[in-house]
Amino acid sequence: MVSAGQNVAAVGAYVRSDTTVNFTLKRGQAYCFKMTVVNGNNQTPSFTVGNGGVLKTQFVAKVGNDYYYRVYATGTPGQSTGVYTTLPGQNAVKHCTVAIG
Repeated sequence: MVSAGQNVAAVGAYVRSDTTVNFTLKRGQAYCFKMTVVNGNNQTPSFTVGNGGVLKTQFVAKVGNDYYYRVYATGTPGQSTGVYTTLPGQNAVKHCTVAIG
């Protein structure tokens, strides 16, 4: 039997990004995202982009419930892609779009 409190925590897990607005990077530049897992009970988010030819991703560090991921602009000007996280058992959530300028 699952208590209501446990059920709410499991269903209410989500990832909060420190960056929710679309922005532009020049080719060769990097940017670091801070993703915070809320109500996640030690769940680790997967971090990805829609097009790996536009941004290269790298896990940087975990501090508490905060996960830091760096993206490197590898695409050509005019390209763009979404930045997503996924918690286990959930659908991907888009946080923003990064364009190459």
